Amino acid sequence: MKESPAPRFAPLFATFAVLALLAPISMSAQSGAFGHSVVVTADEVIVAEPTTTFRPGAVYTYRKVADGWEEAAVLNAPDSEVADGFGTVLSLSGEHLFVGQRGGPIHVFTRSGDGWRHDSEIAGDHLAGFSPSCSFDGYCGTDFGISLAADDGWLMAGAPGPAGGRGRNQADEPPPAGVVHVYRLEDGGWTRQGELRPSDGAPGDRFGAAMALTANGLLVGAPAWGADAETAGSGRVYHFSLSEGEWAEAAALENAAAVNAGFGSSISALDEFALVGAPGYEENRGIVFVYSWMDGWALVADELEAAEGAGGDRFGESVAVVGDAIWVGSPNARGEETGSAWVFENALVRADPPAPRRVRLPTDETVERDRFGGLVAGADGVVAVTAPGMHHRAGSVHLFEEGERGEWSSAGMLVSAPDFIAPLVGEERHCTDGRAGPFDCDEVELLAYVPGSILKGDGSARGVRANDNWGWTDPVTGREYALVGRNDGTSFIDITAPTNPILVGDLPKPRGTPPSQLWRDIKTYKDHAFIVADGAGDHGMQVLDLTRLRDIRREEMPVIFEPDVHYRGVASSHNIVINEETGFAYAVGSGAGRESCGGGLHMIDINDPRSPEFVGCYRDESGTHDSQCVTYRGPDERYLGREICLNSNGRSFEIADVTDKESPTHIARATSPNAAYIHQGWLTPDHRYFYQDDESDVIAGAVETTRTLIWDLSDLEDPILAREFMGSLPASAHNLYIKDGFVYQANYRYGLHVLDISDPLNPREVGKFDTAPLTEGPGFGGAWSVYPYFESGTVIVTSMQEGLFVLRRRRPIS
Repeated sequence: MKESPAPRFAPLFATFAVLALLAPISMSAQSGAFGHSVVVTADEVIVAEPTTTFRPGAVYTYRKVADGWEEAAVLNAPDSEVADGFGTVLSLSGEHLFVGQRGGPIHVFTRSGDGWRHDSEIAGDHLAGFSPSCSFDGYCGTDFGISLAADDGWLMAGAPGPAGGRGRNQADEPPPAGVVHVYRLEDGGWTRQGELRPSDGAPGDRFGAAMALTANGLLVGAPAWGADAETAGSGRVYHFSLSEGEWAEAAALENAAAVNAGFGSSISALDEFALVGAPGYEENRGIVFVYSWMDGWALVADELEAAEGAGGDRFGESVAVVGDAIWVGSPNARGEETGSAWVFENALVRADPPAPRRVRLPTDETVERDRFGGLVAGADGVVAVTAPGMHHRAGSVHLFEEGERGEWSSAGMLVSAPDFIAPLVGEERHCTDGRAGPFDCDEVELLAYVPGSILKGDGSARGVRANDNWGWTDPVTGREYALVGRNDGTSFIDITAPTNPILVGDLPKPRGTPPSQLWRDIKTYKDHAFIVADGAGDHGMQVLDLTRLRDIRREEMPVIFEPDVHYRGVASSHNIVINEETGFAYAVGSGAGRESCGGGLHMIDINDPRSPEFVGCYRDESGTHDSQCVTYRGPDERYLGREICLNSNGRSFEIADVTDKESPTHIARATSPNAAYIHQGWLTPDHRYFYQDDESDVIAGAVETTRTLIWDLSDLEDPILAREFMGSLPASAHNLYIKDGFVYQANYRYGLHVLDISDPLNPREVGKFDTAPLTEGPGFGGAWSVYPYFESGTVIVTSMQEGLFVLRRRRPIS
């Protein structure tokens, strides 16, 4: 098919243009993304972004201008650090803006002219029960100020305890019931007045998870309340009243919530009305309860529900009273929807208000996991609706404004700039004194670094994560190309001049499919790329003729490709494996419908790359995670010339004979000591040894450093684990490949490791390059895969948050 030019974008060494922060809106439980917390006034919108990878947490302020909203300022903590969690929650009262930070403190900003000045901090680490500790669900640190409510000289800081149930922490202590700390403005400073606890609180209630200060007192949600089996997780909202400067529990709000309803997960109040969300009601269908003040909070007769609601919608995840309207968030996806916000116009002033209106994102401008409606906030004719899943979970905020007749219309989308390390291109950066630019290294040189945010070239890759890669060398021109997988497609980058990579084109994911959560896999055969993705719905296998890269003029780059073939015999697949000698491809770990082969090997004849044909299944009882399939030429003469697949299956290493596609056979199964997740491996050229990694053994504590398993395959029917080579760092392993007596390992947070295996059973570490400079320790993130097969000696590594690295192993001085 003919490629259509994309918006013009210069070669990757050009200066990166930051995304505009205001774009025309279409529309789209927060995750730390942009929009994690939002406060709104008639002429100001304040947006928090606490979870970042390469920059400090930030709070963005936007001002109303003639033609929309524009960024006015970016606030950071005074002693800001990368990924410091500044902005976990916001609250605004008069001239004071309160900004929570993960683990404390609460930052107090005071209005100064048209902006905000950092005024003071309120620390909670000195309070009883707030020493950092790790809880039953992996939460570490304090939760002081995870929720805030402020008004009329009062500040309430909630500490509900970690979400996750009623289990015990690592010290075998039950989770707290939750507490609210009370502060008051006195003599220009915020003084602690005491704390509030419920009269019937129990461990795990999460008292303080949501709050609202009103003219009639304080409302505090405990969404996990319910100690008895009949009420567990039904939730409760407590009303505290103020008398002579003292707060006291007055009552609990009446409700009809049931087990696991989560009543009190969200609260909003304005004047004489209050809303309480119960998003877990009726198997997460959700419901919102409306209260009015009559010398106490009285339940209004009719609850709010989504028209044609269904289980899983989580209607009521967020709520907001704005003027005479009620806004309700329902962020979970259903069918083609990616979350919704419901507008109940004039609901508080008319006895017969109009039917609620659903606000959604157009399907051509969204994806399955945007979670539009994660948070709703508003005031004085302006409403903000967040989509925390937008742009690969970078998050977005969508604004709406009320017209003269009470109608609501879109008023723009706010996003932050991409979060990335600046590109390093134009010259080779030698590994000197253990560093190449900001990256640690040893005997590996940096030729170029391209952040993930510009791998698409059109500026739309905000939040993108890189995953798999492969390479291709044009047999006619000799030009070398990096094929780089992203959550939402594949980038094709000319690295012939390795210090000046050029983005040639982009093959997007199939229309109508969600972006892969993480996984895309690429291999080549007969000058074609074969691409699959996991967790990507009915993705299938895309096939692109790579010779199309040859004739694209520089001024056309990057182009947007359509695949030459879209094979639909399989849906989502974890990997694609190709035996280039036989012309067969193997879709591995398939699911999401169509012929999955039980998660084993879905076998495809690709001898004619433009006419792939399904030829059979190899099913394994445990499914297959990854594989290498070869025409066997090893020491076991019984299988010479046979097509053999070596499968890494999580807890086992399995070998199969797939020569007969209609009747493939099992040869052997083995495992390693303390196997956690046997992930992937590669044969030596003589087919004698198979080097394999275990992705989770360091994480599980089975070993202390990266373990490389070395299998002796002299007898294919009885593979012997000949050696467990332990690396020098506690790195989780992911993918490895072998070339010219060296193993090139992508070891997640520690980047590329190179092993000399000239003595196969006694490897030596001879090179390293850390692609994830801001993370360390076992775990996921960082280097995903490596491709070392370019004749030039160029090695490419894709690192999940960081992007593409073009490297070269330092050659010994002769």
